[in-house]
Amino acid sequence: MTTSSPIAECIRLFLKNNTFLGGLPDNVLDVLISRGHTKRYAKAEVIYRRHDPGDSLMMVLAGRIKISNVNADGKEVVLAFSAAGDLNGEMAVLDGKERTANVTAVEHSEVFVLYTRDLLPILSAHPQVMLEMMQILCEKLRLASAIIEDNTLQMRNRTAKGLLRLAQQFGRMNKNGIRLDLIVSQSELGEYLSLSRANVSRQLGRLREANVIKLEGTQLIITDTKGLSEIAEATTSKY
Repeated sequence: MTTSSPIAECIRLFLKNNTFLGGLPDNVLDVLISRGHTKRYAKAEVIYRRHDPGDSLMMVLAGRIKISNVNADGKEVVLAFSAAGDLNGEMAVLDGKERTANVTAVEHSEVFVLYTRDLLPILSAHPQVMLEMMQILCEKLRLASAIIEDNTLQMRNRTAKGLLRLAQQFGRMNKNGIRLDLIVSQSELGEYLSLSRANVSRQLGRLREANVIKLEGTQLIITDTKGLSEIAEATTSKY
């Protein structure tokens, strides 16, 4: 990619303002941009699959993606959602091993790809930036551990905790509360919460009856964060 092009300049600003690469000197960042490339994906298009070569780091520029796997019963389990500014593939940069999950576009998305062969030498030469990337990876591992623990909870608590996690990542304040800036089907939400679609629908209905969320078509608004948090942390539940 030519670093003097308008597209490259947009990518430079994005990386500077939204990613750990913003800590690199401008001339080094220009080198990376010149060696990377952008890709666009349609809704539901597979970006890569588990066991594909782990030879690159991907940064989401626009849109939404989901990271998932298939369990022993053949059911998809959504591990996380990512949006603009999020990274995917940090482990591949560090160890070069195959992908550990499937990545799919939830909506029309654009990503910027950097190959390990280009990125790793620069990170080695700038340890502070490498440290920032490792901190991001640690945060993801902590989140993954929390999700595993939360999925042992009863359905009502689990749903409430899952919505709070999504709100922290995708929430946008408005006059009615926190709107989730993430459009996913109830089936995909169920795959994220390890619940069936029917149970997701039932639990969302009960949370709505409790006046802690509001559903507006495909949009979900958390109207009472404190109330939703109390439900998430409740030690007993009849549901």
